[in-house]
Amino acid sequence: MSPPRPRSRAVLVGVIVVVGAVWRLWLMGRYAGWEESDYGNLAMVRGVLDGGFRHYDMNHMPGYYAAGAVLLAFVDDTVIAARGASLLGGLVGLGLATWLADAVGGRRVAWVAGLLLAFQPEYALYAASSLREPLYAAWLLGMLVALRGERLALAGALAGLAFLVRFEAALVLAPVLAVHALGRPHRIWRLLRAWAPLALVIGAWAAYCRWDHGTWQFWGHAVSVNVETGLGAEATDPVTWLAAGVDVGLRLVAWLLPWRIGWAIWAGLLLMLVAVPWRRHHLSRTWALLALGMLGVWGGIGLVGQHSPEHNLYWKWLCPIVPVAVPLGVMGAGTVVQRVSGAFGKPAAMGLVALGLLQAGASYGKETQRQLELSATLYRPQLELAQWLEAEVDESTPMILDNIPACWINRRPHERPLVSWFDVPSRPGDAASFARYLERERIEWVLWFAEDWTQAPGVAPFLADGGAWIEGGVGLVERDREDAYGWILYERVDPETSGHGPVLP
Repeated sequence: MSPPRPRSRAVLVGVIVVVGAVWRLWLMGRYAGWEESDYGNLAMVRGVLDGGFRHYDMNHMPGYYAAGAVLLAFVDDTVIAARGASLLGGLVGLGLATWLADAVGGRRVAWVAGLLLAFQPEYALYAASSLREPLYAAWLLGMLVALRGERLALAGALAGLAFLVRFEAALVLAPVLAVHALGRPHRIWRLLRAWAPLALVIGAWAAYCRWDHGTWQFWGHAVSVNVETGLGAEATDPVTWLAAGVDVGLRLVAWLLPWRIGWAIWAGLLLMLVAVPWRRHHLSRTWALLALGMLGVWGGIGLVGQHSPEHNLYWKWLCPIVPVAVPLGVMGAGTVVQRVSGAFGKPAAMGLVALGLLQAGASYGKETQRQLELSATLYRPQLELAQWLEAEVDESTPMILDNIPACWINRRPHERPLVSWFDVPSRPGDAASFARYLERERIEWVLWFAEDWTQAPGVAPFLADGGAWIEGGVGLVERDREDAYGWILYERVDPETSGHGPVLP
């Protein structure tokens, strides 16, 4: 069988990318985001441009926000720029994954893998929002393409760009580059060529963090937050902690992963990870090592942080694994299909293919719909509230505002005096102190959240019941609320002269 012609491969990739683009653009009008981060990223992209590309948040890394800010400089719309960076990253990654599948596994593998990746829930939904993971995946797949051509310095540079999007890339990509580089003669020289660009980028980022944030340990705060907020913080002894962590890690790899990519694809992935010729220098070995490393880090996060396996943080961390794992899974499943065809005939093999694809397709459709509904329930009401405040409340009006509404308003320059609950100086739980603060700062609107991490329940627990609140001549009246996420919007009123007014529709 002759190898596929470059032109026919380009047609294949083009068709898959167009299908993926149409689906993601359709989702874009219906998906209200994965969480608050989608909207926080809008504010951070705007901040990078307004700061002249000199200031970056250490916990989130600079790569995605710099890319979004570059687009923002041209389009002058933060939503288009941030979503554009995610969409472009997702489509480039989709095309590269399909190209690699065709080059390594053949045409049928490429069609199946490409179509699965076009519709896989996390990989499609998050490229239709403003999250950084699709761009991260694109750099990873670009590195694999470079390694296929033995362009080690380019591969190292692309690994560096991946690191600038998510810092845990260094844990995976340094070993992957080393194994590939050492697979041929002139090993030390090849290793230096592969590692030097990545090491240079890591060193430059560490130096920047020392200069701008006062520490070399750019990973410290992000790691500690996830450990402190995970279920592992409740463990009473090391054995209990380890058992709980192993349980979370196993459930991620053996329950969440197959649910999200399809059970047949998951089984094929496991087969590839076992059956790949680990002693032979080949892209399939490098690819499998990348998948194994990414799955190991993902499971390791579960082991250490111990958030519940149902936590949506794991969905976001899964996103860049998907385009690496799915083509490998299709290749592995394809070898099983070939053996079934030889042993039981082509109809049996085609039945097996149909069963696997039907299960994956049903899972993709159900999970996509579930995440769309969850997004509409938890996050769209906050977006609509932000749009109402922006349209109806005068720009000079001081407000206590956080989360999605504050991030949405901060997507573009404005003069609104917005105060975060983190910056409210009144004593926790002290109603009189809070009332004096509202009076002194002339706060007119207060958005209270039920979640502890927002600080609102600690500062103002007396606002938890909604309705009307009066303290020291200062009154707040509930105007809107949403109980699924947990927030209440209050307007300040004069308790002596106001009839309190209606709740907003």
